[in-house]
Amino acid sequence: MFSRITKKGNFVLSSGVKSTYSYEYGDLSDAMNEAYCEILLKKLLAWQKQHGKFNVVVGCETEGIRIGHHLSKLMNLPFYIMPKKRLDYAQIAAAAYSPETHWLIVDDVVTTGHSFIRAVDYLEVEEKPETITFACMIKRNPANLDYSAVQGDSEKEQLMVPDERMDFIDKRLVSLYSED
Repeated sequence: MFSRITKKGNFVLSSGVKSTYSYEYGDLSDAMNEAYCEILLKKLLAWQKQHGKFNVVVGCETEGIRIGHHLSKLMNLPFYIMPKKRLDYAQIAAAAYSPETHWLIVDDVVTTGHSFIRAVDYLEVEEKPETITFACMIKRNPANLDYSAVQGDSEKEQLMVPDERMDFIDKRLVSLYSED
């Protein structure tokens, strides 16, 4: 799955992590994205039966917007954009909802979980199991990545997700595909 968008080479991800491959989700056609969203939706509907219904969908910029927007239409839920840059936070006001709101936060690929943590912080959502679910198309396996470039780099170390928060993400993450 996703072999059409897997690129081989030497990549340094935005988190500073090195990889010999990358995923270019933006290369997928709209029809392929919609098909993958419908498959992911089946997993999300099963998840909701055990963990409660979603109230709002948030798409992490950029490809998370494409996925989240389509999922929000399929589920008939409000949709919001999570900006990538902190400077853009002031341009797009965070949505205000009650503390009981169940947020579905969506991105295309999860590597460190940093985008999800930024979204939770931006939305000022309390990290409770019944208020947050994360979804992605691809969950990368940390064992396949090289973290050596991040360690000791003050510019990149802060992008690493503390273990306790990544554990929270893992327990609340619905992914279409998880690497071996």
